[in-house]
Amino acid sequence: MHKQDGKLETIQVGCLIKHTCSQDDGSTHSSVMARAIRHVTCVLRSYLKPSFCSLVAAGMIHCSLLAVAQSGPVASDKTSKTAQQLPPAVAGVAVVDGHLVVAGTTKLFLARGFNTNGVLYPTLYDSILCTQPDVAPGSKNAKWLEAAQAALTAPPLPGHPYNASFKAMIDDWHANSVRIHVSPGALQYEYAHGLSAYTNMVRKVIAQARAAGLIVLIDMQAERYGCTPYINGAMKKLPDIETEHAWAQLLDSALRHDKGIMLGVFNEPSTQKACNAGSFKHPVWKAWATGCGTAPEQGMVTVAKYLRTIAPDNVLEIQGDEAGSTLAALDIPKDMPVNVVYSVHPFHYVIKSNEILSIDMWDQQFGHFEASGHAVMVTAWDEAFKCSNHDSEQTITKYFLENYLPGHSIGMMAYAWDAPYWGAGYLVNSYNYPGNTANYSVVDPNNSACPESGGNTLLQAFQIQASRDWPSRSKELSADRAHFGKTSP
Repeated sequence: MHKQDGKLETIQVGCLIKHTCSQDDGSTHSSVMARAIRHVTCVLRSYLKPSFCSLVAAGMIHCSLLAVAQSGPVASDKTSKTAQQLPPAVAGVAVVDGHLVVAGTTKLFLARGFNTNGVLYPTLYDSILCTQPDVAPGSKNAKWLEAAQAALTAPPLPGHPYNASFKAMIDDWHANSVRIHVSPGALQYEYAHGLSAYTNMVRKVIAQARAAGLIVLIDMQAERYGCTPYINGAMKKLPDIETEHAWAQLLDSALRHDKGIMLGVFNEPSTQKACNAGSFKHPVWKAWATGCGTAPEQGMVTVAKYLRTIAPDNVLEIQGDEAGSTLAALDIPKDMPVNVVYSVHPFHYVIKSNEILSIDMWDQQFGHFEASGHAVMVTAWDEAFKCSNHDSEQTITKYFLENYLPGHSIGMMAYAWDAPYWGAGYLVNSYNYPGNTANYSVVDPNNSACPESGGNTLLQAFQIQASRDWPSRSKELSADRAHFGKTSP
């Protein structure tokens, strides 16, 4: 174990799991589980501290969290049999002094990973919920989503507690986190009808991701691929009481007590679409927080407060208004829960192919907000979604990924691990489809009209970030302009 300036440094330890493994409370697991894990060799990727491993005089290491299954009933769970089977091997996260850090330390956690659609489509209920033609059973989108689901829900590899998808994330792409889209419509349906098959599937995938050492961000994704019922003919764009029911259905005791699970309140809220209020450039933050003023009660802060009552320790992820495009001028409500990271989706990030104009926009949309003392993440991005002002030399894209974001303590979860193979978000060859076998390699360019998808630049940025520590925050925002030898647009 190494310490620098009082901070625990990341190490990698090979260890032989003993017949029994100590837990934080000093108890031991059953002999059945002890036999199941006897002589298993593991690799622990974590911050070494008493709650994970303790060195003994003989030099052996007792691992309590990597490969020991939890057992016993879970209070108020409808589907406790699917509680996490493999406790995680990495520390959780928390927001401290405006930074997302490794829980229990002051070490910055800079997320690097992907969104995944692998459990978004409710295949079990597609004939009931997926009524829009573009996601109906047998449609092109349904076939893609089912292929992505087959890959992400595959059983663990021999000798591993996780499957090939998660292995590729950590080994090939240097990921430390994953954003898993779930269908609030499917969860609401099971909540109302006392069902659990979809919930079970989601929990099992989350368990594999945590066993792989990934921090998991669960995202309530109400857009069309998850078949959440429309409201007045349109997609739901603010969370409400039904969103709370979806969270109640999903969050068993294992998820609520794992600080390695972050909870994304609701994906891409939009007051313009939900309330016919405001605009892309002028969000209505009051409606974003508490809803349109109509029943049922809704809004990002309303549902975040509910989540905090049932999940007191998980980091909450809250996106800005207008499809997560901005945090500009957000005056955080006094009743906003604590332990929150705010997020944006900067698909439109290049302005007139000009470096300084682009940096100005980043500052305005989320950089100044982060610098004012708030934790921020990018939870969806790829280069090809908005290619009208293309970065032909990749100068702006490289600086955005390799310098600006990490220098401002902002992690990146790209879109997507398993996007449609014909679309702009297809970054990784991660699932099989006719004529293709997944090999987890970068797809750049893809089949969009953009000359680059951003995949190669993203992979390079993740490699760099995985090999170094970053400062907690840039000393001066003006350093970004100085990088390009300019001080003004």
